Amino acid sequence: MDSQKENFGCQICWPLSADQAWEARRTLKRVAELIDESHFHVMILHCVPCKQQYLSVFTEMVDWADGEDPQYWSIVPLTEIEVQDLIALGTSIKES
Repeated sequence: MDSQKENFGCQICWPLSADQAWEARRTLKRVAELIDESHFHVMILHCVPCKQQYLSVFTEMVDWADGEDPQYWSIVPLTEIEVQDLIALGTSIKES
């Protein structure tokens, strides 16, 4: 096992508190749109101060009941290689 721990982000973009992380996501800048559909949005974002890049995924699960569809946001830190690989896939990226 590798004894080196990989660190992601800074105190601005990757805080310890979930509430602070939600607020921090709003400060990230768009790098690339990977999928842009009405109920599914995938993009790469980055933190301006530290340059950390993230995969951001928005999913809305349409249940056709009362208009209160559940919505989910996920954000995952990426390495530079992962960013390059995702961008290289371009429009061939699929939900699966």
